[in-house]
Amino acid sequence: MGVKALVGESFAEIFFGNCVAMGIPCVTANPIDVQTLQTWIAGNPQEAIALDLNAMQVRFGDQSITVSMNEGARNMFVSGTWDACGQLVAQADRIQATAIKLPYLAWSR
Repeated sequence: MGVKALVGESFAEIFFGNCVAMGIPCVTANPIDVQTLQTWIAGNPQEAIALDLNAMQVRFGDQSITVSMNEGARNMFVSGTWDACGQLVAQADRIQATAIKLPYLAWSR
């Protein structure tokens, strides 16, 4: 479907966390702005919509709306550190080296 971000009035915490884990930013906007965006999408279903996490805006057609996201999640997307599993895999050697030094993991050697 090409979904790269979600805009809504709110998101459940578990849903939001799962989206972050998959690299899908979820931003919130006030109900009037969400309705404006939904109406525009209904009339322009093939047009692109841009999410700018630096400016915290969604741009569509000649309009834009202000959106919100908690600062921690926003920073993870802006810095590219949202992929916790990818970070762990990339540091596998360092993790193994640390695990070997931990006395409470000695039983697994």
